[in-house]
Amino acid sequence: MNKSIRKWIVFAMIMTFLTGCGSTGRKKTSRDEYAFCEHIVSVNSLGQDTIPGNVVLDADGFIAVKENVYVNTDSLNIRREPRNESQLVSAAPYGTMLVRTGIGQEGWDRVEYDSGVCYVGHELVTSVPIQPNKSFDFSTAALAVVDTKRQQYTYDDMVNDLKELRESFGAHMKLNSLGTTADNRNVYEVVIGSQNARRDIYFIGGVCGAEYMTSLVVMKQIEYYLHYYEEGNYDGYAYTDLFDNVRIHAVPMLNPDSVEISQHYLSGIRAEQTKLLLKEWYDRDRSGGGINLNLDNYLMFFYANSKGTDLRKNFPYQWDLTATQAFPGSNGFRGDMSASEAETKAILHSIHENAPSVVVTYHTSGSRIYYNYAQSEEILKKAREYGAYLGRMMTYENNDRKLLEDGYGTLSGYCNNVLKIPALTVYMGNGSAPLSLNEFSAIWNACRDSWAAMQIKMIEW
Repeated sequence: MNKSIRKWIVFAMIMTFLTGCGSTGRKKTSRDEYAFCEHIVSVNSLGQDTIPGNVVLDADGFIAVKENVYVNTDSLNIRREPRNESQLVSAAPYGTMLVRTGIGQEGWDRVEYDSGVCYVGHELVTSVPIQPNKSFDFSTAALAVVDTKRQQYTYDDMVNDLKELRESFGAHMKLNSLGTTADNRNVYEVVIGSQNARRDIYFIGGVCGAEYMTSLVVMKQIEYYLHYYEEGNYDGYAYTDLFDNVRIHAVPMLNPDSVEISQHYLSGIRAEQTKLLLKEWYDRDRSGGGINLNLDNYLMFFYANSKGTDLRKNFPYQWDLTATQAFPGSNGFRGDMSASEAETKAILHSIHENAPSVVVTYHTSGSRIYYNYAQSEEILKKAREYGAYLGRMMTYENNDRKLLEDGYGTLSGYCNNVLKIPALTVYMGNGSAPLSLNEFSAIWNACRDSWAAMQIKMIEW
């Protein structure tokens, strides 16, 4: 049996075990709530992957192609031979279209130029059309769906906004339900871009309840890119072309139960039994001397899901070595087993189904980006380059500190080390969670163009 096929069969079996597909005891969510979804993710779709064929090189050692490419640097040197010392034929300005006839293995592309065969640097051209003379003015007044003028952004706010966005921009988005939480809320995913796109990027917010600012940021980014899908551009690249090549998967609120707890305390939870557990956890932690807060303040700083499991510690990467609290509570408990939680399973389902090229998780705070999770040098090199690029664009610090124990049980640690997918963790803002609404403007200015920037980086890679 082909080694790649065998790998995917084993992988599918592992994921079936992790997701507990034989369990039917979880409460079903209301059909009225997710009726507007395009898709309910199923474990049955896992492991279905296209195995690429063998690459065939032509007589000159190039992958033969015939396609238009565009200069994406200020001035591109066009040379007679594929080496830096070769004769310089011309210098093409930004946006110039060339016909590429071959992709080399040593960083050079073969192009047609001036009725002859010439060579250019592979990293300096892109297959996405560049529109250097097209200006684009961003208008905040036009974005009227997601309200960024209130401190709290609730699960119901998100659901209502998603419905309105789908009604207005349904041609450019798909809305999926990835799973249902213990307190009967959906984990939603918005997919923006062509079904035929060659690559996928994930942006994930709302992993921790007290960090609900990240959900507001993701939702505003969803609205922004949908609103300007047809007319927007970044750095000369039209959004339509970017989304034709790279799809965005946005999960604005991975942990909605926790968001409701952090914002509305006991009244944010539907199940009476869960309310009793929250009180028990508070009494236990207070009597143990670990906290000096009243119940509402304890719940305001809630990070775990409604079962008291911290999703930052529940992913199946070195889970058995993950530092943990002894019991469920507001944060720090890794769960009874790896990938035990509905929220963890939900995002794993989607990532395995789509095999993205990079995963970005939003947290707060610190205005910095982490990418070093002790992964292999090959994956670390890619993650570091993505992190450096995104950091420059957002003016966030790139932190190269190797996260060993700190990465155990995390989604980024799992993606980098198990799935071999570069994954970044972006820490937004500078205050303590929950962040003040006063920080939103600075965070938005840093994050607004980050999706387009990452799409361009992926295309140019």
